[in-house]
Amino acid sequence: MPARQPVSLTLRTRGAVLGGVGAALLAAGFWRVDGEMAALGLAALCFLALAWVLARLNVAGLEVSVAGPGKTRAGLVFPLRITIGNRIRWLDAFGVRVELGLAGQVRVGGFAAWVSSGSAADLELRVALPGRGVVSEHGFRLLSDFPFGLFACERSGVLRHALTILPRPVVPDGFHLPGMEMDALEVDGFSAGEAPGEFRSLRGWRLGDSPRRIVWPATLRSLAKGAEMVVRECDPPGFRPASCVVVFHSFGGDGGLIQPERFERALSLAAGCLKHLRGMGVRVRWVADFNDWSERVIAGRGQLEACLDELAVVKRCAVSEAHDLQAALAAVGEDEGLVVLSDMPLVAWRAVVPDEAFAPEVVYRKRRMEVAR
Repeated sequence: MPARQPVSLTLRTRGAVLGGVGAALLAAGFWRVDGEMAALGLAALCFLALAWVLARLNVAGLEVSVAGPGKTRAGLVFPLRITIGNRIRWLDAFGVRVELGLAGQVRVGGFAAWVSSGSAADLELRVALPGRGVVSEHGFRLLSDFPFGLFACERSGVLRHALTILPRPVVPDGFHLPGMEMDALEVDGFSAGEAPGEFRSLRGWRLGDSPRRIVWPATLRSLAKGAEMVVRECDPPGFRPASCVVVFHSFGGDGGLIQPERFERALSLAAGCLKHLRGMGVRVRWVADFNDWSERVIAGRGQLEACLDELAVVKRCAVSEAHDLQAALAAVGEDEGLVVLSDMPLVAWRAVVPDEAFAPEVVYRKRRMEVAR
């Protein structure tokens, strides 16, 4: 935070009343040659002047800093700490309110009743940002009406804190690929190599069974009868392709209207698909028109994080042609899965992609974004 920011003072109603009464008493005292009345009016004006000085000093020595994560996800609640420090060694600060425009999306803040000299006050907050982006500067305001609410004091500035907001990952319902069964449930706690198939029945525990397969309600009943522990019996997992191609485009043949909300939702679907596929251990080839149709291979966590970081700052491609989309689809192998995502209506481009491709549509309905097959 810069060392000095201008402090603006606004005379409030009670301050104006006090000043008017003081001026009137002073003028009446001189008119009537009444020393007591003039002294009373002068005292009121002196008190107002002293309040003006204290109001400026109350926020002039304050500095604001913010501590929080450098990377978060849209819609995810994360902790944020705002620190108000008082660098003046001989004067405390009272009744200070801070407002922070975080990433230009939400306004958060708090109130510090007392910040002692040479010390600081921490405000612990929990914040969620609705949209993606990369921001390094955040505007703030310090507000105070000390003392006695005679003046409204404001001091504004800019804080520097690098913050990356990734798009919220959304996996469409019924997500599947040709020749691939998405039967590895994350709630079961198995990795991709130990992914179970469909549930078949319950059986007794055998040597080598994972403790995660134990069904505790049935196990407790079995142990009460003097029997053994009970585990799930599952079918073998389905076949998974070694690679999958995820294509993102903004081509629409019917000249439909461009809606920014659809593009943001489509990016959320892209992030959800990439994370879901990598969580299943599938190698992903990522192709997007806003990257000039360049191919990027996602085979590790670092490559996935780099793609997600890129999705935080990308902009919609203004020119996306059908021949570019067809060229990207022609490079898909026969043994690869294919996912096609777009912010344009499905009817405008469904005839261009193969019938076996998984192509969810983003629709805007009843003020919320939904996914349809």
